[in-house]
Amino acid sequence: MKNLLKTTVCFTTMSLTAILLPMNVMANEGEAKTITIAWTNIMESQQEIWEKYIFEPFEEKHPEVTIDFQCLPDLQNTVRVQVAAGAGPDMFYMDSVDIPDYASTNRILSLENYRKEYNLDDSMYDWAIRSCLYEDEMYALPASVEATAMTYNKNLLDQLGKDVPTNREEFVDVCNAALEAGLIPVSFGYSGANLLLTWPYEHYLTCYAGGEKTAQLLKGEITFDDPDIKGAFELLKTDWDAGYINDKKSGAITNDEARILFANQKAVFNYEGPWLILADGAAKTWDFEWGQCAWPSMKDGTPAGSAITLGEAIGINANSQVSDLCMEMMMDFYSNEELMAQAVAEGFSTPAVPIDSAAYPEDMDENIRKALDAQNENMNLETVGYAPWGFFPAKTTTFLDDNLDKVFYDKMDLDTFIDKANETIAEDFADGYVFAG
Repeated sequence: MKNLLKTTVCFTTMSLTAILLPMNVMANEGEAKTITIAWTNIMESQQEIWEKYIFEPFEEKHPEVTIDFQCLPDLQNTVRVQVAAGAGPDMFYMDSVDIPDYASTNRILSLENYRKEYNLDDSMYDWAIRSCLYEDEMYALPASVEATAMTYNKNLLDQLGKDVPTNREEFVDVCNAALEAGLIPVSFGYSGANLLLTWPYEHYLTCYAGGEKTAQLLKGEITFDDPDIKGAFELLKTDWDAGYINDKKSGAITNDEARILFANQKAVFNYEGPWLILADGAAKTWDFEWGQCAWPSMKDGTPAGSAITLGEAIGINANSQVSDLCMEMMMDFYSNEELMAQAVAEGFSTPAVPIDSAAYPEDMDENIRKALDAQNENMNLETVGYAPWGFFPAKTTTFLDDNLDKVFYDKMDLDTFIDKANETIAEDFADGYVFAG
């Protein structure tokens, strides 16, 4: 591997200055070109996969191109300010819920022509592409997909004499047994990151209200007052009050601390899905048998379920002078099944392109194989839900994330929470939000 410093740059004042330069300065015809990329603050192992499977092959194909890959600690706020000022990176990580804001203000490039040029509708998941549309045009490239899951410690379940729960009665039984044994039923922490509250309310919406009811909410056909939608939040609050969710201390610990509790076998379940294993490699340090499956049914008539979502999207700056190169680079990767399979086998996020299981290397890490099998099974369930971070409108998601803990800690009653949620989603619909499911 060539020097990682060429393409992977830590966030410094110098790199911030570089990324603020007008992009056409570095992209004149006949001169060396630089593609600047801003991404989340991922682990070094993840950066190395980008280098090995995406950047190196492209730089060999285009010797005149240098990739400046910057992993920023406060990516979204930083990039938002830069792009609004007419500067910023050529391409960058974004959540699909942010697409309308960037697209409506002409700050990201419409990718509709590339969609046709590369026949993306024939290769990528259709729902992933729909997640990237604004006013029927594609404004971001689907990068990775996820299906949520319940992660469990099989050893602890065996010690409790319990099976993996598939319904509400079994789930409550396991949680009560865990509490009696001095264990945490579900490890979860969101201190400093309220957006992680999407995990619990997604599970309850998916497995109490169901995917169809969630879709009706997001289409404006029903409101948060609907008995199934409101009932999902009521049940979540009930389980919080019962101490099932980290003994009601989730607001005081970080996600990393919750992961440590699970890794140290202090908790039976964890809210995180396959990304915990695939991208973050957490299972490498676990000294117990683990598994992942659909979250249990929370109401008779609603099956155990999982929510699909776009994990990552790629936006291209409307002012970029190297947009063709950006798309060519990513499509060189997304059109090469063997390359994608190798990258995923080493812990890369699963692309928004189906990969034949036969393409994965035989010596792939067993933890990754197990997580992939669970994700594939969950993505192909008869009924699926819609993860908030990929499908809910931006203002509504922000409201739910910022205020659910007030309900948990009795600083806001549930009726007020529901009323305000209705007001917020009405604003999103007035702003032109359209459900992409």
